[in-house]
Amino acid sequence: MGYSVLLLRKEVKERNQGLDFLEKPESVLAFTSEQYERLKNLLIKYGYQIEGEQEGVITFNFQGGLDGIIVRLYPYQVAFSSGFSVEGIFEIAQTASEMVDGEIVKLDLQVGSWEE
Repeated sequence: MGYSVLLLRKEVKERNQGLDFLEKPESVLAFTSEQYERLKNLLIKYGYQIEGEQEGVITFNFQGGLDGIIVRLYPYQVAFSSGFSVEGIFEIAQTASEMVDGEIVKLDLQVGSWEE
């Protein structure tokens, strides 16, 4: 187990009750190209390094693997994860919160809470 946080379009939160949408990827709206590029650039700005690119996902690590943090940027979500290290949890929570804006929201999967 680990700690996980998602960034999604605000419309995903507005259109869904609960967290059932996580089991139905088709109900999660894709980022616009501008949102996707902005999120990618913010990750790089905050010290995340591209580890690999495959069709449909860019994988980042944090400062060369510090605190076991991995971030996956998909066309429809940013998925942060780490083990249960205090530093990793803090870094993920802080970075994801800083990326929240009027269009992007944060979902903390441990408690099921949203941040706008």
